[in-house]
Amino acid sequence: MIVEFGWFLDRAPWAYTRPGLNRVRVGRKGFVSLLQTRLGLTRPDTQNAERVSQYLRRLERLDSSDAWFHRSLAADPWSTAYELLSARDDAVANGWDGTLPEPERGTHDGGPSPLLRTLAAAESAGQGVPGGELAPSLADDIVELIAELKSTPLPLGIDELVLAHPEDTFPAVWRRIIGALRHRGVRVSVAATPQRVPELTVLHAETEWEAAEHAARWLAAGTNERTAVVCSDPTAVLDQYLTLHGRPRLGVGERSAWRAQDQLIPLFFELVWEPANVHLLAEFLTLPDSPVRRGAAKHLLRALAEEPGVHGAAWSGAIAAIAADESLGPDLAAALDRTFRTRLLSEADRASGAQLVEATAWLTSALTARAAVVPRLQATAAQLGRVLALLAPLPQVSRRDLRRIIASVVTEGAEPLVGAEAAPWLRLNHLAELGEDVDDALWWGFQSASTPAVRRWDAHDAAALAQVGVELPTPQELTALAVRETLAAAGRCRRLVVVQIAQRNGERVEANPLLEALVAGQPASTGAGSGAAEAGSGTAERIASVTRAPSDLMVPGAGAHDGVWRLAGREARLTRAAARRPVVPRAELEVGPNAALAPERLSFSQLEVLLGCSLRWALERKGRLTVPDAADIPEGSRMIGTFAHRVIERLHEVLRAENRAVPTGGEVDAAIEELLPEFASELLLPGQKARRLTVVAAVAEAARTFFATLQRGGVALQAVEKEFEKDLRLVTDDGVLSIPVVGSADAVGVDEEGRTVVVDLKWSSTGRYLREKVQKGTALQLALYQWALNGGDAPPDHPTAYYLLKQHDFASAHAHFGPSVPRVWAPEELWRRAVHAAEHVVADVLAGHVTATKPFADAFAAAAAQASQSSAATGAEGGSAPVPAGPTTVEERETAEGRLYVEPGCRFCRFGALCGLKGDYS
Repeated sequence: MIVEFGWFLDRAPWAYTRPGLNRVRVGRKGFVSLLQTRLGLTRPDTQNAERVSQYLRRLERLDSSDAWFHRSLAADPWSTAYELLSARDDAVANGWDGTLPEPERGTHDGGPSPLLRTLAAAESAGQGVPGGELAPSLADDIVELIAELKSTPLPLGIDELVLAHPEDTFPAVWRRIIGALRHRGVRVSVAATPQRVPELTVLHAETEWEAAEHAARWLAAGTNERTAVVCSDPTAVLDQYLTLHGRPRLGVGERSAWRAQDQLIPLFFELVWEPANVHLLAEFLTLPDSPVRRGAAKHLLRALAEEPGVHGAAWSGAIAAIAADESLGPDLAAALDRTFRTRLLSEADRASGAQLVEATAWLTSALTARAAVVPRLQATAAQLGRVLALLAPLPQVSRRDLRRIIASVVTEGAEPLVGAEAAPWLRLNHLAELGEDVDDALWWGFQSASTPAVRRWDAHDAAALAQVGVELPTPQELTALAVRETLAAAGRCRRLVVVQIAQRNGERVEANPLLEALVAGQPASTGAGSGAAEAGSGTAERIASVTRAPSDLMVPGAGAHDGVWRLAGREARLTRAAARRPVVPRAELEVGPNAALAPERLSFSQLEVLLGCSLRWALERKGRLTVPDAADIPEGSRMIGTFAHRVIERLHEVLRAENRAVPTGGEVDAAIEELLPEFASELLLPGQKARRLTVVAAVAEAARTFFATLQRGGVALQAVEKEFEKDLRLVTDDGVLSIPVVGSADAVGVDEEGRTVVVDLKWSSTGRYLREKVQKGTALQLALYQWALNGGDAPPDHPTAYYLLKQHDFASAHAHFGPSVPRVWAPEELWRRAVHAAEHVVADVLAGHVTATKPFADAFAAAAAQASQSSAATGAEGGSAPVPAGPTTVEERETAEGRLYVEPGCRFCRFGALCGLKGDYS
């Protein structure tokens, strides 16, 4: 057998143009594996996370208050063990056997450093101690091979070892292995270094998309029978352009920890701690491979959308619904409630590994069952088993330690969105892997092609290890080797195209210094400026001379073609595509008359949407387009507003039972403390203390001010969240349409004159918008509540107000709540206009005419402005007075026709892409 061995050939293909039997191409790992197989030294692989756990136990045995690593081990045990194990493996991989040199007498040499003394102590700490073993790694295999090659008589079956680069460029320990093989009769030779200088072209594009367009065109313009494609970056964008040209995909995926199955374990272990993180819980429930059954997940998501916590009535109701569902059952309900609510662990108590294993019992069972029918989850189930095996023996596990352990087991994957396809070209990960001559090579992702990382030892440690025969390669030596091998591989190409980009995702991309080495071997330019290049000081000039921008690749053509595209010996004829401008969606849509479009029932929010934008209402109520449940969980102002509502509701229950009007400070604090985990558990999470204190203080003050102001104004609060239902009669062309209006008023009371008082609670950053509504007399919500809670066809002019929770202030046209705001329209006029507007919109909808109000209003205003300018210009030319202008906005038109204009509320609409508000149509 002939073995080709090089430092960077572990991922290199065995053969491309010269396949043959009994000939292999290997790197370090492949060569070790080959020799182990021939010598009978193969062993089961051990995950590095398990080795870190074993090394951590050794360090714990060595730990004491004066140990060099004591403070690091106490602060972050897992990371400390990981770093020290990495140093140990690096030393062992270069021939270290655990011994240290003795300090020289009569010198100032203090002996080995604390790091080396710790590593040496850890090497001997596990000898003869039950449970103190350390599973071998590649580093141990290298040392074992040296000893075995010297002692075993077993034949190797290797006739020749061909070194990809000179023997003296290998680290010392590998030179010992090569020497042992030579001593056993293996013929050792060095592959000839290519002398050819490739024709180098640097394609420099602004973005990855622009680079992919031209790289794919270059590949499509050739037969590629002797072409290598080096992929040092993911090829998702390049694959799209290759598909457009009918060429096979490269299928190199991006390494990421955010794939659904890779997130399952980390997400779950974030959910076993209190307080519950409802947003992460929603993510876990909606994962494509979530072990929570879909029916159960829907119940829980709806509960979280209603109450963003796991201790309230909504969560209990969801658990009860799961238990009552025959397809789910009480066992599943109890397991979910136990896992996500009743048995959450406290980080302050420093849970043990056994407790974490117990908290994972349901996930283990559910994931195992799912993996039996979903093959891609089998790897996830195995990872969970490894995590639990590492956790089980630990007496205490902090949240940080848990994250470290999970990250060491659930590593980033590089699964592509679409797999690679059979192709005529040779695909490589780095140019240094190229072992055969090719005509052309394309290097995609050149700027991401970095040299391998190496541990940096300080000079004192390197000198100490050298005294015991351990020669550590320096970073400079390994970097020089990487550059040498890359340049040698470049010599196997006739033409080399290097792809560079200026920015990715809006950030500048750093250059690869390897480019300087590639251009240094290029022949000097024969044009202007060649003198500087020949002088050796013009690296920038050399790079510029081989760089091509996309704008430089087109040669103008004549006749039927617009030009010829040329790059690195390949060309393609191009014809300009016809320009197509994006079409803005129509603001007015005709869907055909349909009686089924009539509203079945309305709440205030639905009525507001219907009056503001009939397209949005039709999409939501008739098209049934909704946001995912996970996206509907309250957060920010919406969450705080709901929380403040519930606090006031709970205080009213207490006050009503005792026939009191104003709560005490203790009662307010108790209500907040009770309801915070149910309605605002987000504020209990780590890092939320400052925000929580601010919100709690604001809600407490809002509650006290609310009840005290009602008492001063002579208002007796009777009900909070009072439900109502009343039919709204709308007159249309087809007759009278009766629509039930349902909902609940936030706070309802009675004043000293016996009139119904309605207060709506609002939490917003500013109260200006609501005060303007009261001032203009367009507070439709307050008018609707008075209409629904009283008899008659129009709302009475009884006291109403908005209570601004964050500002601790009321906005009202009545003096019960402080200074009153004068208004333009009385409630009766407002309601008349609102009903007229509803009749008009419903008639349009029944006729099949729906409108996106904001785009329609913008077009209406633009048309009115243009008409006004034309009228003014015509009048100026003819000397006549300009024609009086009509309404210039939709709001003016609606007001003039006796209808209420309602703002469309586009800030809260999710259909902006359908009506044209979102998107570039220029």
